[in-house]
Amino acid sequence: MPITNQWWTLSEAVIDYDQDQPGVYELGDANGNVIYVGSADKLKRRLKDHVDDKDNACIKANASKYRLDYDSQPKRREKQLYDQHVLIYGKPPKCNKIAPSGY
Repeated sequence: MPITNQWWTLSEAVIDYDQDQPGVYELGDANGNVIYVGSADKLKRRLKDHVDDKDNACIKANASKYRLDYDSQPKRREKQLYDQHVLIYGKPPKCNKIAPSGY
């Protein structure tokens, strides 16, 4: 099942309202296309890392939105979201460099 929560602007000011709990997230481009699927034990911290992403030029150049879902098993859920994206679109999200393990 995809994340159905609304898109939010990818900025520190907006992310400050989120909780630092485990969960999954999708980053989107200006048109709302999913370009990255991720998970973290502390979502707020991880999303802030993406605001000025220095490790992934694709995210830096394309991500303008995010949506999230808190989940007690974020790695398992991340793999589900990733696999679902591949099933629907025939390829991984544009900015995911490797497939998640889902451990």
